[in-house]
Amino acid sequence: MSAHGERPGVLVVDDKRNMLSLMSKVLGDGVRVLTAESGEEAVRLLEREAVQVVLCDLKMEGLGGLDVLVACKRLRPQPEFILMTAYATVGTAVEALRLGAYDYLTKPFDPQDARAIVMRALGRAGPALGDGAHSSEVLPGMLARSRVMHELGDLVRQVANSAATTLILGETGTGKERVARAVHELGPRASQRFIAVNCAAIPAELLESELFGYTRGAFTGAARDRAGLFEESSGGSIFLDEIGDMRPSLQAKLTRVLEERTVRRIGDSHERAVDMRIVAATHRDLESMVHNEAFREDLWYRLNVAVIRLPPLRARRDDIELLAVGFLRELAASLPGRRVLGFSPTALSAMEAYDWPGNVRQLRAAVERACVVSHDERIQVGDLPPEVRGEARAQGTTSKGAGALGTLPWGEAMERGRRDLGRAYLQEVLERHDGNVAAAAEHAGVERESFYRLLRRYEVEPGRFRDGGPM
Repeated sequence: MSAHGERPGVLVVDDKRNMLSLMSKVLGDGVRVLTAESGEEAVRLLEREAVQVVLCDLKMEGLGGLDVLVACKRLRPQPEFILMTAYATVGTAVEALRLGAYDYLTKPFDPQDARAIVMRALGRAGPALGDGAHSSEVLPGMLARSRVMHELGDLVRQVANSAATTLILGETGTGKERVARAVHELGPRASQRFIAVNCAAIPAELLESELFGYTRGAFTGAARDRAGLFEESSGGSIFLDEIGDMRPSLQAKLTRVLEERTVRRIGDSHERAVDMRIVAATHRDLESMVHNEAFREDLWYRLNVAVIRLPPLRARRDDIELLAVGFLRELAASLPGRRVLGFSPTALSAMEAYDWPGNVRQLRAAVERACVVSHDERIQVGDLPPEVRGEARAQGTTSKGAGALGTLPWGEAMERGRRDLGRAYLQEVLERHDGNVAAAAEHAGVERESFYRLLRRYEVEPGRFRDGGPM
């Protein structure tokens, strides 16, 4: 057994030493591997050792895999549990999942497929490991395991340590305000105020007075002098969300603020110096707006200094499960008397196949809705919103050999649905990209090697394709 260090722990339980040795080698140096040759030894280890994942054989003398699973959830509810079995039946799978297992492997299995499942489980239980061994929190309050989001986290940290005006671009619901807060919290102004202003939510005639303030008698109702938000944020940061909706006359005044670092209250005759960091965001294409004279070119140049582009959720599907599980844990705490422990494999497949036009915000709403309507310990595909499960039904019933899932017993439908959803998704992505595996992997938000493993796992023939397209 290796030293603890900071590596996550995986407990492998099997009464065959060759399996223990194989999995210890496959999991590699980045993981702290503990081994047990019996269920009884595994329980004793769990009583004194903290691990993130348990990989356990089903059939053993004495305590079997399901017994270890029950004991594990009693002793340490945090670890994810993966069952290994050469006696896979639908009933066993359903019982394991009902008791809280994350997944199961049918022997004989590809060791690399087993490693992929363990690493995925590690991402749920704690650190998300892969080719970079990244933590799952890329920025304060933002979870991700995808490479693109870890690269974005590095960029945000670089930007935060500068004094540059920052522009965040991304679709609605991608988390632009959270990134703006990270720019503030990771920078030298973290101890000062962060003020967020939604330029689209405040009526145009009121936005100017909110930002610049006014003097007494400047207009009807101005009964006293009032500082604007630019002044109030001096020393800290101000976040101008949806700046693409700001009217042109106010854009001109904002340009002057960026140039001169001074503001003039409405009705006032002198300038006041301000020292704040401006972070702006929009879901609009500002370059096109400049071309169409809908956005001031000089303001665009002032904003286009440190640009952070947030990818949509469909471009980072590796993050969907991690985010959904995080939302579930957060929301389940607000449901007294209910035990919602996770998602069924079919529900996860449906969520990972859906394009999420509303991005992370829509995903959170979908998980909240599923928590409310679910009657099981695990959210099923039927608990998801119609638009999410509708796509799952279409793929599940049109895939080759899928059949009508609704005509099957629940256990068999679950297994067939998971297999056929995965196969249908991979085939569709390849078809969209004319068989170009590299492009399909990028679209799916996974590394190319991982995409090839998915092709093998879901029996999509990779021989028809090459990295550059169909052969």
